[in-house]
Parts: sequence; structure tokens; C-alpha cells
Amino acid sequence: MRTKKILRSMLTVVSPAIITTVLLLCAAGCDNKDYSNTSPFDNVVYLDAAQLKDVSNFTFNRTIKTGKKEISALLARPASEDINVGIKVDASLVDIYNARLGANYTMLDAKHYKLSAGQTVIPRGEISSKPVTIDFSGLIDLEIDAGYLLPITIDQVSGGMGTLGGSKTICYVVRRSSAITTAVSLKNNFFEVPGFDKGSPTAAVVNNMKQLTYEAIIRVNDFKNGVDAREISTIMGIEQYCLFRLGDAGFPAQQLQFSCNEIKFPNADNSKLLQEGEWYHVAVTFDTEKKVAVMYVDGREQSRIEDYGKGEPINLGMQNRGKDFMFKIGHSYGEPTDFSRQLDGEICEVRVWNVVRTQQEIFDNMYNVDPTTSGLCAYWKFNEGHDDIAEDYTGHGNDAHAHTSPAIWPEGIEVTQKNKE
Repeated sequence: MRTKKILRSMLTVVSPAIITTVLLLCAAGCDNKDYSNTSPFDNVVYLDAAQLKDVSNFTFNRTIKTGKKEISALLARPASEDINVGIKVDASLVDIYNARLGANYTMLDAKHYKLSAGQTVIPRGEISSKPVTIDFSGLIDLEIDAGYLLPITIDQVSGGMGTLGGSKTICYVVRRSSAITTAVSLKNNFFEVPGFDKGSPTAAVVNNMKQLTYEAIIRVNDFKNGVDAREISTIMGIEQYCLFRLGDAGFPAQQLQFSCNEIKFPNADNSKLLQEGEWYHVAVTFDTEKKVAVMYVDGREQSRIEDYGKGEPINLGMQNRGKDFMFKIGHSYGEPTDFSRQLDGEICEVRVWNVVRTQQEIFDNMYNVDPTTSGLCAYWKFNEGHDDIAEDYTGHGNDAHAHTSPAIWPEGIEVTQKNKE
């Protein structure tokens, strides 16, 4: 009985394509028939979007007006004729999915979506159809944080083909969220700011700073580097000068650290660890004249140090490219291809200030801030969702550029707003 339960659990997370391959191998191992062109079981049709699970979140920022999804029909193996596949929206499935999700979502009104076609074709000898596009519109009219369902299913199939029951339907949970829904992945990537190069006309805004505040929202997906613990995960700053990161030699890999002129703060403390997969707002403030630095996690003070630093102003825009370490987001030490210290996760709402933000200011504005606020020198929201450039929302012109193209903007982002709990 236990074995059966485990097998059923495994089959719910394995793609139909993999199941097909396994069954083919098992069948071929039981007799001597050549199955290179035939199958020991019936061919089936299913949706690519439902290979792993038949529910998909389509969550977007409150300012988004339109959206798009694509789905294709797949065959377990090629057929000897064209296979016509009907695809439709099936409102009768809403109650079933609500029961499964333990929710009370309403059906998405037809005025907010349109299928590019009600039928697609899997050509003879192939296993995939051309995609059917779902165009979403008028999304700004949806109620904020309300959930809507859009079940799309295979309606009919030609050629006597069957359908793979668990993967014939994809149900989109559509939600216009009040939360941040876009962030960029820094796994094997980082961002540079050419405008901070020494001599750049836009670099002066981050020079001669007697006060400093770094802020960012981060989610680390993996603190490991292969089988070994990752020593450092870089958030932003300049290596060996003014760097905000997690970890260090002899320091917990999951603890925040600020290092200015190689003076490291705070001390190692296993009670201050961040957890993988959780969103955090992190910040550090530094008054170079008062020589006080403070670390914040989710708008609350975590660590404080006095008599810190050398009493010198901070210059983030006085470094020579090719000779000095430069200001980066998600990378610090070594060659550009060395990702041993990158932040393996996502980041957004990155800010550099030339003032010390108070605890209340940080807490109140963790997830959004007026880009014209006094003292804000650079502000990368990372809300583009595409391309390789993150706009500097302050208007100072110091856009951040991805080192590796294309930058990855993961779907399904929704940052927990901890100042509204």
C-alpha cells in the first residue's frame, strides 16, 4: 500500500512526456517487438502548459493592462496523419477547480481574454502544434487582489486519439496583485552601471556621500554552489570598498554583511540567518561622520555598530573601468565569468541614497518609494519584465545593464508585503 501511494505521488509531478518514455522502455523490455515506429499503448494528446500541473498562476502588477499566454497541443509520439485538436474555454470547470484550490474565485469575464483560434493542428510526423495565443486585455479594470479562473481544455481530437486526462486542461488563476510581481534573476548574471564610471557626467550623484543607504528586495533560491556551501552572495556595491552582501569567509553564508574599506559589520551570528526561498527587504545605513552603521531586515533593525569606518565620504563613481572594482548589482569579485559570488535568486527595488533613512522611512517604503524623494541617488525597480536594461527611476540617467543577455525575468513573482501584515 505504501509503495502504491508513493508511485501515485511521483506520477503527479512527472511530465506526461517522461511517463510516455518510461512506459515505452518498460514495454519494450517485456517482449521482443520493435517499438521504434509503433507504441505498445494508445497515443494521447495533451497541453504543454499542463505537463507538470494543470493550474498556473497569472499574477501581474496593478498597472498592467494587457498580457499574453501561449499553449500548444502535444502528442506522446508522432502520428501518421494530421491531428486536429479543438481548444476551448470551459466555464463548467470553475466549481471543480475552486473545490480543489479551496477558493471561491469567479470565472474571468470573456471581455478580458481572447483565444487566437479554437483549433490547432499537430502535423503528421510531428508531436507539437503551433501555439494558440491567449490575449488578455482590460486587466486594469479587474479588482485588486481578487482571483479569477480561466480553464482552457482540449475539446475534441481527430484521428481517434485519446487525451491524457490530467493534462488536457490548464486552469489559469488570474490575479491583479497589489504586490510587486516582477523581479530579475541574478543566477549567472549581474548588472553594471556605466554611468557610475569615473569621468561620467552622471557619476557625481553618488560621489562625496557623507551618508549612505543601500536598499533592495531579494529572494535567494540557493545558498549552495554545487555541492559546496556558497561563501558569498553579493547584493550590490564595490568589492573591497563599499559592499552589501551575504556571507564571507568564516561567516554564515545566510547572514547579511556590510563591508566598507574592508571593515566588516556585524559579527557572525547564527541567529541572524536569512532563509532560502523567502522574500526580504534588506537595508544598511551608514553615517560616515557619526561613524554609525545600522542593518535592517524587513524594515526592522537587525544590527548596529558605532565607531565604524574611517570617517571618509563614500565615492561610488570614482572607479576606473578595467583597473578598479566597479559598482555592480549581484557580482563583486573576480572575472565577469566568475559567478561564485553571485546572488542566486531574484532582486528588485534596488536603491542608493546619500542620506541615512530612518527606520520608519525604510519600513513604510519597503515596496515602493517616490523617485523624486530627496536624497535618492539611484533607483532600479527592476519591473521591466523583459530586455537587459533596468531604468534608473530617479531621472539621473544611471540605468543598469545586464552582463549576460538575455536577462531572465521569472514568471509567478509575488513579493510578500510584510509591512501590511
